Amino acid sequence: MYMLVLVACMTFSGETHCQRFERDHSFVSEARCEFAAAIERGQYADKIRRRDWIEYNWDCETTLYT
Repeated sequence: MYMLVLVACMTFSGETHCQRFERDHSFVSEARCEFAAAIERGQYADKIRRRDWIEYNWDCETTLYT
């Protein structure tokens, strides 16, 4: 199983702080998780353009749960 995680990293005054946002849904394959990540990335497109001080990354992580 795979879990989609959004990692948002912000840099202020030379210090970078990151926060993880785990999504509630698990995926049976990495391909399905990556597909969901692409959809969510598209939904964030406007925020990504407007907020150059924050970096958004979507990760598909293996979970221990089946």
